[in-house]
Amino acid sequence: MASPIQPPDLTQCQKADVPGGSSPKCCLPSDPVKATDFQIDASLPMRVRMASHLLDAAYITKYNRAYELMRALPDDDPRSFSQQASVHCAFCQSAYLQKNSNEKLQIHFSWLFYPWHRWYLYFHERILAKMLNDDTFALPFWNWDNQAIFSPLPNVIPAVFIENPALVDNTRAPSHQPPTLVDLTYSGKPGGLDPEQQRAENNNLMHQELVSGAKTPSLFFGQAYRAGDANAPGPGSVERAPHTAVHLWTGGDMGNFGTAGRDPIFYSHHANVDRLWNVWKSLGGRRKDITDPDWLNAEFVFYDENATLIKVKVGDAVSTEKLRYTYQNVPNPWITHISSPLSISIAGTKPVSSNGVASPAAAEATSLLEEIEEFGEEVEGKFKQLAGSAFQSKVKRPVKDLFKTLKKQITDEELEEVLVIQGVEVPSDKISKFDVFINLPDANDKTSINIPEFAGTFVNVPHLGMGPGMNRKATLRIGIGDKLEQLGIKDVSSIVVTLVPKGQGKDVPIVIKGIKIEYE
Repeated sequence: MASPIQPPDLTQCQKADVPGGSSPKCCLPSDPVKATDFQIDASLPMRVRMASHLLDAAYITKYNRAYELMRALPDDDPRSFSQQASVHCAFCQSAYLQKNSNEKLQIHFSWLFYPWHRWYLYFHERILAKMLNDDTFALPFWNWDNQAIFSPLPNVIPAVFIENPALVDNTRAPSHQPPTLVDLTYSGKPGGLDPEQQRAENNNLMHQELVSGAKTPSLFFGQAYRAGDANAPGPGSVERAPHTAVHLWTGGDMGNFGTAGRDPIFYSHHANVDRLWNVWKSLGGRRKDITDPDWLNAEFVFYDENATLIKVKVGDAVSTEKLRYTYQNVPNPWITHISSPLSISIAGTKPVSSNGVASPAAAEATSLLEEIEEFGEEVEGKFKQLAGSAFQSKVKRPVKDLFKTLKKQITDEELEEVLVIQGVEVPSDKISKFDVFINLPDANDKTSINIPEFAGTFVNVPHLGMGPGMNRKATLRIGIGDKLEQLGIKDVSSIVVTLVPKGQGKDVPIVIKGIKIEYE
């Protein structure tokens, strides 16, 4: 039976916890009105979202004015800045239950993350355009993934959000003002890298999360989330990082999902996340939108520029051109980034293999596998708490031919090998992070991620929608086919997986319940 997520009853809003109890609820206007179905307006001009560090003076004046006007609206107007911030708070802090269900509705950590935020920005942008009476207005995007060395720098907080009063949020981390580079691997504590190292790690993180480790729709978008499901089944690659890291690194309001919408830079941040959806699809292969009807027919509601409640479908948001906007063309050099040999990473680590080159360390693979125990798949009652230190496990690789038989439409080149970390549990209201390495059992919290052995990461932004003291539960899935080939171990029967808590992740309990490999 079809079971797409449906819009909640807006009259049934419950308390959504936010930091410091600064707002008892994040509820939308709740008059029991019937939502109008969204209709694409083909008469709108094609809008171009520009990089925020490249805006000219005229655009900046207009941009600031739009937010001045939005902030001047009464708080009970659904188009007001406070109400716009409440939209994100409501749907990320579980202020509503799913329709005809007691399960809380959540738009993070699942396949709804990308389309919900696209619609959210679409209507936010249209409201700003209405304020200006200018249908050509488009939100800029914060180009934090661009590690280019030129002025103005793209990967710092753009000047437009510092020099224009309506675009300022004084809660941002003071230590992360320009010229400090955005840390796309941020874990709540300073990384201590110089600019050259930071750019290299940022590029490798981007390459892993969009190119190497996200070759299928489920790896990129996240786990399926259907009507009646428990929320937050598992995030996609970009949602884990860099998306979450930029929230935490910016700090202040941005550092918690319940308050993130109070900072104007949030919308520019998510415009870049949205742009990366288009970039990912352009890379080809199996990188395509989900075709499952329960994804395409999932529905949300938003108030539009006329304060009219509109019902939208995911399927109507897969094309930005149909929504009448596109993005300025900017370079994405991380697409072709090649990580550095392990020899330049932190001393004291011992690789099983590196770049597929035979070495004394690679020769130790058999003995290391014998020394390291297999944690195994998730079973009732079994768990491992990382407790601030690295954890190693041998992981057996299943027989690929069985999966090829079950999925005859997938060629050997397209079949992706996926590392699955099962039963991840972290405190929902705490920053937590751990990195994943392959065949690097001595990896520690000082090991560079700009090495072939780095496979991916898990990051949690504080989120109180499940209640203070509650745990977020999820499954972490990372594509590793390219990684095994790069390491020269695509034919081995087992690998070593090392999980390394980082930053504030070392100070909170991180639980896992199983590790396995499957094919997709």
